[in-house]
Amino acid sequence: MKTPDRSLGRVAAIIGMGDAYADKQDVKDPLQLATEASWAAFKDAGIRKDDIDILLTGRSPWADRRPQWNNIFASHMQMPVRMTTEITFHGAGVNAMIGQAALAIAAGVADYVLCVQSDAVELFIDATAVGAATDACPQFEFPYGPTIPTIYAQLACRYMHEFGVTEEDFAEVAVQRQEWAVHHPKAAKRRHGLITVDDVMRSPYISTPLRRWMCATWGPGGTAGAFVVTSVERARQAKRPIYIHGFGTCTTHEYLCERINLRKSRIPLGALPAITTTGAAHAAREAYAMADMTPADMQLGALAGNFSHTVLVQLEDLGFAPKGRAMDLVRSGRMRPGGDFPVDTNGGWMGFGQPGISVAADSLVETVRQLRGDALGLLAGNSPKRAMAYSAGGMLACHSAVILGTEAQ
Repeated sequence: MKTPDRSLGRVAAIIGMGDAYADKQDVKDPLQLATEASWAAFKDAGIRKDDIDILLTGRSPWADRRPQWNNIFASHMQMPVRMTTEITFHGAGVNAMIGQAALAIAAGVADYVLCVQSDAVELFIDATAVGAATDACPQFEFPYGPTIPTIYAQLACRYMHEFGVTEEDFAEVAVQRQEWAVHHPKAAKRRHGLITVDDVMRSPYISTPLRRWMCATWGPGGTAGAFVVTSVERARQAKRPIYIHGFGTCTTHEYLCERINLRKSRIPLGALPAITTTGAAHAAREAYAMADMTPADMQLGALAGNFSHTVLVQLEDLGFAPKGRAMDLVRSGRMRPGGDFPVDTNGGWMGFGQPGISVAADSLVETVRQLRGDALGLLAGNSPKRAMAYSAGGMLACHSAVILGTEAQ
């Protein structure tokens, strides 16, 4: 498999970022949210909308499932561009967009690329029903009435079996996500305040072994994130550039039953058919290689932990802990407020919430804000200069990792 070109980690930067939010008192649809975030990103970048050469969006929002949503948005913005496309990579699309934008800059086909994603699931649709219909295998899973938690619970059971992790361990992961979420004004679970392991263990089962506090919630009502990417040369004139040091992606399947039945892979996934190593490991390896960095160089992390156990699996796959030992990192307190390796500083997908397909944009917004030192919630105490932003989509299917930093290489 081809080794990533290290020169690609020195060509592009994010020079503009915008975010937008909606709730039941201030209802906005995905188109409105994306528009608001994009105008904020243009202003932050100091450019006009007509400067955009390429528009990239993620998968059509769950709350607006019209095909060719990227064209719909470009038309709504009255923004003709050289090229536009959807990166239909499930929830991993936003980070993948950043990588594709960097490639376009490196190829010289664009001066400015706009990457945008929005959604507003809680305000417009029954996410539980839609999620099951979208993410369950129509032949072997959907007929039995699964929900997203029941599908993910299979990985939880396997992880507990392989590594001796307990429900109380999963509870501690939830407690630490909430410690960050209570400080973020837009976090869905902020209103619940701080919690304890006992609180988590008293919450009802959603799908054994996952209790309610161990799961992400649908919300906040709606969000959007927009990012303007340009060359390192142009970024030197920008106010607060964030440099793209490396990126990597990986996809291994669509439905979890297919991943469980996988017996051969050119991408290292552990001892098949076990599912406790995911494509995140390969995406991260590519990003580290391109950046010429290691996990030890990262000072901030953003995960795609929609359940307690996926936080643990991702910490291991991204290289922050040996396989099966992520709880050691959790117990160390390094990822908590005040720790030297803050992770999921907006509460992550579990604490901030999952407003739909835009959840990865929320994590990337948080990463950029923390690197710039202007977080909406609690600032990371270690003044990070380098960060790993990871996102996943589908049922452990799609993975994208981006390494960002405040200094050009």
